[in-house]
Amino acid sequence: MTQTPPRALLTVMEAARRLHVSDDTLRRQIRTGDLPAVQVGTTPTGRPRYRIPVQAVEERLGHSAELPALERLRLAFAQLSESQQEALIAEAVAWARSETPTPDHPRQAALSREEIAARVTERGRALLKAQD
Repeated sequence: MTQTPPRALLTVMEAARRLHVSDDTLRRQIRTGDLPAVQVGTTPTGRPRYRIPVQAVEERLGHSAELPALERLRLAFAQLSESQQEALIAEAVAWARSETPTPDHPRQAALSREEIAARVTERGRALLKAQD
């Protein structure tokens, strides 16, 4: 039997942060079987200690089309290094300035926040792929 490498498992707190839910919500999902987890022991008070596979969290994030664009953007942005974040922000600011209508050249249709977030998220994913 092969063991899962330690980095492939998250604590309840880590998984809850990534999924933007409370740790109680996550524990409830584990108890009901909605989220796979491994019990690794108990706390001194008798509460079960769980570890959640990273893959399960990533799958949940990948299938969460109901997340608003801003949340998807935050999740993608959090995976970037600090220098990649700074580069992406600089690129987004430059792009926004180039897209801002001027009095002598107004744009016919302004981009929505959803469109802007989607474009920045795409660029962030491209930076992540380039890093690999």
